[in-house]
Amino acid sequence: MEGNRKGLAIILHSGSYDRIYHGLSIASIASALGREVKLFFTYWALEYLRREKSPTLSLDREGENHKDVLEKGLEKGHMKQISELLARAKRIGTRCYACVNSMALLNITRDELVDEVDESTGLATFLQEAGDAQILFV
Repeated sequence: MEGNRKGLAIILHSGSYDRIYHGLSIASIASALGREVKLFFTYWALEYLRREKSPTLSLDREGENHKDVLEKGLEKGHMKQISELLARAKRIGTRCYACVNSMALLNITRDELVDEVDESTGLATFLQEAGDAQILFV
């Protein structure tokens, strides 16, 4: 299994809480297993990187059908806040990137982003840095 340490690049596009949650969970587990992990936040996922803004439990259509389960999970502590998951992922080596094009579109400046963001970059540069890593689109 030692030779099976291919990197992992995760592109987070959706602003749906459950998708961000699972993307960060995958990132943390892969990092803990020794894989080099890079996260690329674009479009609506960028809202979870804003310093002064805590997104509400935003869900897509499928997630809305299960909103009460997610709210109870957060309330009881069975699920963590996105900020906690991001901080944990960073502690174990995950790198975090914000899409500059989406930032411009959504009028988000670098100063508005949380400290966990390593770099603001475009998709082409991110994919180049990802190299031959496995890519997931969430």
